[in-house]
Amino acid sequence: MKKIFLVTAFFALFAGSVFAQGRNFVIDLGDTTNGKTVKIVKNPYGTNYQNENPPTFTSFFTGNLPAIGDTIEVFYKFKSNVDIPALTIVVVDNSQAANWWLAISDRYESIRGIKAGALVEGSIKYKVVAKPVSAVTVQLLYNDRIDSLITLEKAGYKTGRK
Repeated sequence: MKKIFLVTAFFALFAGSVFAQGRNFVIDLGDTTNGKTVKIVKNPYGTNYQNENPPTFTSFFTGNLPAIGDTIEVFYKFKSNVDIPALTIVVVDNSQAANWWLAISDRYESIRGIKAGALVEGSIKYKVVAKPVSAVTVQLLYNDRIDSLITLEKAGYKTGRK
């Protein structure tokens, strides 16, 4: 009887892990808590250009930060003041506790051919590969030697757990 119980418990646990899915989170770049204008300038610590203050979304996830295996879909709607050949977007924890850079998302994704003044909108879905220590931010960066201003707008989604 004990053996049947253990086998049943094992299979129940295994089946639960097979069918368990990660949670889904949404970030609308227009919901940033630190301003709608993102200034992209020369990175003082590297060779690329990146936002001075990355759009921050930590308060939308308080007590419920994404974990490994979850997904984050980033919705964007913005205009740039200059042409940008390729703007790369990555979800990071840029807190001091995370040593200023912990890539949360599984990849860096680029939007190509951005024209000055044109509205750019869409979404990128990421898999969470590292649990944020204390912050959820979105880093915008590129390798071109261009200072730019990105003006974020609401894309029509609610930031938080889906």
